[in-house]
Amino acid sequence: MMRKEKKFPLTRIKIPIFCLTFLSVIFLHLGQPSYARPKLVPAPLLKWPEQGSPYAVLVDKSKQEVSLYHRDNPFKPLKTYPASTGENDGPKSKVNDRKTPEGIYFFTDSYVDRELAPIYGVRAFPIDYPNPIDKTEGRGGYGIWFHGLNKPLKPTDTNGCIAFNNPNIDDLASYIKLDETPVIISQQVRMVDYEDMKKEARELEQIVENWRAAWAGKQIDRYMSLYTARFYSGAKNWKQYKAHKARLARNYKNIEVNIKNLRLVKTDGLVVATFDQDYTTERLRSRGKKKLYFQQNSKQWKITREVFTLVKREQVIPPKAPLFNPQEIRDLIYAWKAAWENKDLVTYLSMYDPNFRSREMNLKAWKKHRERLNHKYRSIQVDIQDLIIVKGPSDTVRVSFKQGYQADGYHDFGLKKINLVKKGKYWKIKNEEWLPLDRKSLL
Repeated sequence: MMRKEKKFPLTRIKIPIFCLTFLSVIFLHLGQPSYARPKLVPAPLLKWPEQGSPYAVLVDKSKQEVSLYHRDNPFKPLKTYPASTGENDGPKSKVNDRKTPEGIYFFTDSYVDRELAPIYGVRAFPIDYPNPIDKTEGRGGYGIWFHGLNKPLKPTDTNGCIAFNNPNIDDLASYIKLDETPVIISQQVRMVDYEDMKKEARELEQIVENWRAAWAGKQIDRYMSLYTARFYSGAKNWKQYKAHKARLARNYKNIEVNIKNLRLVKTDGLVVATFDQDYTTERLRSRGKKKLYFQQNSKQWKITREVFTLVKREQVIPPKAPLFNPQEIRDLIYAWKAAWENKDLVTYLSMYDPNFRSREMNLKAWKKHRERLNHKYRSIQVDIQDLIIVKGPSDTVRVSFKQGYQADGYHDFGLKKINLVKKGKYWKIKNEEWLPLDRKSLL
């Protein structure tokens, strides 16, 4: 006799509530139109410039990957390369800690295989570590490069550099523009909603515009309220910088400041704004590239450092300022020091007279000499002690100080003498001498 199959009504089947909830979420997600889903972009890439480098480089240490983004598509990397970072975790803080820095940087130079030791492969690109923020925070070390390899690529296998297989560093090279293409190094690249990112970008754009308008409007209190109390520029602290800006505001009847090609890049607690700056008064006009480093103080973004690279300066009307001002000479010497340390040859050489002579070199030979040293050394540090300024005959000034010089493994100490001559509004270095000294003999 055939056994009769028992039937169960469908109404009696019970599905656990957590299964129903899970299935509901899945169906809702699948049924949601694609245009309603959040569009994610890398959190660091807030605003792209209209001109200049259209690329940005992101290093994700957790994935051991380097991603290349183009401004036309912030939602997806154009290229992704496997890479290797420092052996040890965490951001770099001192020499030989074998860590890769974390922050916002820019490529400063380019080398090909014939200029490199074999361990660096076919190409290398130094970055500007330590940048102004690293120096403020007391982070040490130097010589962080993007480079190739003469061995197989392995994760977390460098002294702190970012290493690639040779074909990949060769490929990346075609997208790099020195001092323009930003490098954002993070433990992990965070993705955010595109609309949220745009809102934050607009807020920061407004802060930059407030800074520009306050400067152009000679509203010095408002202008300086956008800087942190820890700010300094060259040898000037916040108070001295405010006095300097107030003095310029009094001296000039009109100030015009225009900015274009604004780029905004962000990491945790830090934003870097880069742009082309055009500054005009009734006496002069200067054009150059500005970097503003913002740090977040509670909920407010404040400028903690700024860097200006001069491209062109033109005198409009002969100056009426006094021929000799010791503070002006002091400012020049410290600006000369900063340009030397930053290997900013354009600004450095703009401070020299066309008839300059030193150590049997004219200005052309001096330029080649400095280019050679800038290429040779990755890091340069200059220390100035006991600065003395003496007015000379006619339109000349004599400056002397004890100079400490350190470049990679080389260092020296001596007495520097500089003769300045007034050319129109500006003081120019006519010649300089250096006499070695023994530090021990001075104790």
